Amino acid sequence: MSEKEFPYIDHIYHLQRENRLAIQRTTIKERIQLLKKLENEILLARDAIVDALHKDFRKSKIEAESTELFPVLSEIRLFIKNLKDWSASKSVSNNLVFFGSKAKIVYEPKGNCLIISPWNYPFQLAVVHLVACIAAGNTAIVKPSEFAPATNQVLNSIFGKVFESNHVQLIYGEVEETTYLLSKKFDHIHFTGSPKVGKIVMAAGAKHLASVTLELGGKSPLIIDGTLDIKTVVSKAIWGKLINNGQTCIAPDYLLIKEELKEEFISTFIQHMEKTFGKNPMESPDLARIINLRNFDRIQSLVENAIDGGANCPYGNEYVRSELYIKPTLLTDIPDDAEILFEEIFGPVFPMITYQNIQEITKFINDREKPLALYIYSKNQELIDFIVHNTSSGAVLVNETLLHIMHPNLPFGGVNNSGIGRSTGRFGFEDFSHSKPVLQVNQWFSPTKFINYPYTGFTQKIVNLMMKYL
Repeated sequence: MSEKEFPYIDHIYHLQRENRLAIQRTTIKERIQLLKKLENEILLARDAIVDALHKDFRKSKIEAESTELFPVLSEIRLFIKNLKDWSASKSVSNNLVFFGSKAKIVYEPKGNCLIISPWNYPFQLAVVHLVACIAAGNTAIVKPSEFAPATNQVLNSIFGKVFESNHVQLIYGEVEETTYLLSKKFDHIHFTGSPKVGKIVMAAGAKHLASVTLELGGKSPLIIDGTLDIKTVVSKAIWGKLINNGQTCIAPDYLLIKEELKEEFISTFIQHMEKTFGKNPMESPDLARIINLRNFDRIQSLVENAIDGGANCPYGNEYVRSELYIKPTLLTDIPDDAEILFEEIFGPVFPMITYQNIQEITKFINDREKPLALYIYSKNQELIDFIVHNTSSGAVLVNETLLHIMHPNLPFGGVNNSGIGRSTGRFGFEDFSHSKPVLQVNQWFSPTKFINYPYTGFTQKIVNLMMKYL
């Protein structure tokens, strides 16, 4: 628990605790109206959001709109269209024991929620989970990362125009404020960030037996077997890695490539980089920057550690500290003990690992923590199926990168070290809801009519029949 106290946080917290029942009683129509209002305010603030993301990351307009605004607007529209159906009570079938009974699942709000969002997609990840939270009928305190101050200001302005503070409130601050919030009793905590901090969040939730959703990270592999055109593979791999300059939780973290393809991949990689970004990628308006010096130094240290250990660098390894610029970097022949093979990179660095057979692939992946995503570039369905069924990951995407997070009917989340719980779409609504079973038993056929006290030989016969047939 933080030693420092924050009266403002206490005030907002108590306002939302007192208001939670009123928010839980809001109708689906009222929640949809709030979502429409949120959509409208986001559209009105479109230019301000793009400008803020450029200040925080030097993100291009296209990248800001396609990776930050579009996913949020898409999620809002998905909820507006489907919330009535998702929130409706669902009848379930009975077996013979409950003949004549009525059984259903009722979705109720969890209550007071805390959403802790990260810096790498500061607009998208703060809002997309808030959409599910308020659609489910909860209150929310949103604690964004302090590393994206310009975006946070725009977020705060939008929230203030859509919600009362006793419903939704953004809280500024750093580690102390986050720690203080985690000392409070929430009904649900949604955290996006690193596994290290995820463990702290989970421990904080356990103190109050709060449910917790963790969207973490991990070293997501990208497998290349050579059955697809190498130029296409290189193009897609570079796009998936360099979106947000590699600062994406589902970015491919390292390449697993068939050994005989190594030299062809290297030459194709260099050709594509020069064709796409020019001889000096720093001059390209399409590449974002590293968020701050701490992460800049961490990434540079990982690369230097690998090279000092004997790795080769056919492209990259150039830095402009004053610009937070790291040239996209390709590493080969990496020593087994290099730090970059164990720590999530979160930057524009491509470590390449070669393999000879499919068993080497699965062993390399399974010897590490379970990744958030796993990418396979192949036409070989047998290889694809083998990897899917012999590895564990939050998701598998074949012949593309990143796009699975945009699918409206697929859940997003990790497994163990890469995350707990599911988000987005219907899965996000259910994550912020309690699925409450309601059973209304038909008294003429109630099971207790046959197995209630006093126990007799007839009771035993009924139990025997149940054991045998039901």
